[in-house]
Amino acid sequence: MGAERRGRASSRARWPLAMIVALATSRAAQAAPDADLVEALDAAGGADVVAFALPAAPRAPRVRAATVARASVATILAVLGDPSHFGALLPSLVRADEVARRGDARVVAWELEVPLFNLSGTLELRPRAGGVELALVDGDFSPGRVVFEAAPRADGRATLAIDAQLDVARSSFFLRRIMARSAWGEPAALAAAAYVALRATALRAEHPRDATAFRPTAPFAPSTPGQPDGRALFAPPLAALAARGAVAAVSVAPTGRLASVAVAVTTGDAPGALAPRLADPRSWRAFPGWGHVQPMPPTPTSPATVIVEDSIPFVDLDATWRAEPPPRARWWTAIAGAARGAWFGWDVAPAGPPTAAVFTMSPRLPATGSIPRRFVEAEPLLEHGLALALAFVDGVSTTHGGAR
Repeated sequence: MGAERRGRASSRARWPLAMIVALATSRAAQAAPDADLVEALDAAGGADVVAFALPAAPRAPRVRAATVARASVATILAVLGDPSHFGALLPSLVRADEVARRGDARVVAWELEVPLFNLSGTLELRPRAGGVELALVDGDFSPGRVVFEAAPRADGRATLAIDAQLDVARSSFFLRRIMARSAWGEPAALAAAAYVALRATALRAEHPRDATAFRPTAPFAPSTPGQPDGRALFAPPLAALAARGAVAAVSVAPTGRLASVAVAVTTGDAPGALAPRLADPRSWRAFPGWGHVQPMPPTPTSPATVIVEDSIPFVDLDATWRAEPPPRARWWTAIAGAARGAWFGWDVAPAGPPTAAVFTMSPRLPATGSIPRRFVEAEPLLEHGLALALAFVDGVSTTHGGAR
């Protein structure tokens, strides 16, 4: 009976997969990722781009993101078009079973195994020109909609984009508790999930013959403070996205590990007022979970330091931060604590208002406790996704308020 059922499932999978490949080769020109996102990706200097919509009440948020994959459009869409292969896309996806058909949609029951909790539900997988749509119709994150689109690039690679809008509050108690620490917790959680899905799809398309999903395996290592330079987000295509909400650039090291995350936001403050405020460590109290921030003045033999004590359970963010010397004012490096080697800082555009500010960080989250480490061990791309979420929350909370 089991072999017969698998045989029927295999025969069902063949024609939709062929249809997806045909769509990619014959109709891809009819649909492509959003032009503003592609322009921002081209201006990001090799980093991936994430665009946030910031409604007045950030509920059921929307996040768009784009990356460049060393694969053809047809290969990317073949990866996305067959739910029987989703386990090789996301190893933590322990179930992705086609249970019915509704028109041209394949109804898929899914379950995601995450440390401390599981998520599950039902989605409809629908082919579309140049992409696929996943409509979450029941269970966690529903109602929601995730669209993947791909387009060829002149160099033979492909632009891959994701557009996600989910009810992330409809999830586990643990996840809701984390998100409740900030008014921006829900778009942050959505961004982490969307980015992991985006990079996982690109990596699977780049390594389609591997038996399991390809993931970075190099040791975690601190990156150079301020590198890559977050001021690239002041470029017009990226600044335009920041003006409509927020935009992030996720820089990946050659090893595949995270290098840094930069988040740009736009405020109504003048540069002359905004820059000193962001240079003051007392502004760090806006970071969710930073319970005690004690600046220590510089001495003739040492630069200024700041002692931080956190108020977040299961995570150790207690640290001593040292000011970087000029010209990197407003930049700080952790010299003591679990996250030693982490760094963050601000850049402020010289013109305004409105004034663009960029918050860049490399938080070394896997070093800050067993819970973050278990998440990243289960899904290495969460090193990038969780850092993206943290940088977004910290940057937007400091400039727009919203810490709880």
